[in-house]
Amino acid sequence: METAYILSFTASFLQAVFMPVLVLYAYNTSLSEFQISVITGFASLVYIVGALFSSNIHLRTGNPRAVIAASFAVMAMGFAALPFSYDFAGILESTSLVLLGFGVFWPAVEAYLSRKESSVSKFSFSWSSGSLIGALLTSTLLRLNPQILFAAYSLLSVLQALQGLKMSSASSRRAGTDLGSPGSVKDLLLYWTPWAYCIAYSASASGVLTFYPLFVADKNISRDYISLVNFTMLLSRTLTFFLFERLPAHLKNTLLASLGFAAGLALTSTTSVPVVVLIAGVIGYGQGVVYARALQLVFNKSGSTEKMTSLFESFIGLGYAVAPPLSSLANMAVGFEPIAFASTLALIFSLFPSLNSNLEEKVAGQ
Repeated sequence: METAYILSFTASFLQAVFMPVLVLYAYNTSLSEFQISVITGFASLVYIVGALFSSNIHLRTGNPRAVIAASFAVMAMGFAALPFSYDFAGILESTSLVLLGFGVFWPAVEAYLSRKESSVSKFSFSWSSGSLIGALLTSTLLRLNPQILFAAYSLLSVLQALQGLKMSSASSRRAGTDLGSPGSVKDLLLYWTPWAYCIAYSASASGVLTFYPLFVADKNISRDYISLVNFTMLLSRTLTFFLFERLPAHLKNTLLASLGFAAGLALTSTTSVPVVVLIAGVIGYGQGVVYARALQLVFNKSGSTEKMTSLFESFIGLGYAVAPPLSSLANMAVGFEPIAFASTLALIFSLFPSLNSNLEEKVAGQ
């Protein structure tokens, strides 16, 4: 099997199991909800820097293998520092290192596979299966000492960095030929519809991943709920994404999918397992449709593959960066439950392009 697929599986697995462990680790060190949201938000901004840095380096060098190996090395340093981080500043710095590594990794591996003209379906299966297995194992892992977990994550990252150095070369294009004109990035930024969908997707996901573990800890309910919600949401998202082309037209409608984000307003209102599963599934459906639609628009846009994938990852990172702190502030200011607020942000960011798209389709059909 192509090493890049294994690395994609491992990276998505680590992302899935990292955030709940981090949130509860910070919670148990007596950090406030707002401090935790700032940590996850700021680290996501660093993720954006990593994604843009990744694009620039492998565009100029044509050597994404070195970038991929370096990304896991950076993750390993962040994971290794977390067991020795006991305050806001220390946890913030360590988490930022981890997210920097993830931000560097994804555009690099996407560009590597693109250069090799590898299977999109195998890549999608590798990262999605890693996320699902990670979500399924989260509650089990949360029963272990978080410091031991972080050390294990660091060791796993070191092993993946070594694997990255052994990857075969990918040289279907000469490095630097895709840098584009000075105004090309600006033009791509003005292509706003997929970026709005990216923010909607990640605002919804970050609200659940950041605040649901805190809800479980605060209400002192079984930590199995964390895996239940995360796994159901990710499974629904993944199935929707994979089956997107086969779905009936009305289920692919982004306006309908946008309304699925509204289910997040009720996620913390119940502990009934069937209802929780239903709500998480509806949220995942909304995420899957807007994610698939954003990817469609990105792939259909002519231009640099590296720049498009970096912008795609950057705007996803932007949603992860702004939604948690804003949601926590809304809770502090007016008592707006944070998952509900993040879901509202997702609804707003997905509604505007969805309404615009529906209007354009009606005009075109007249």
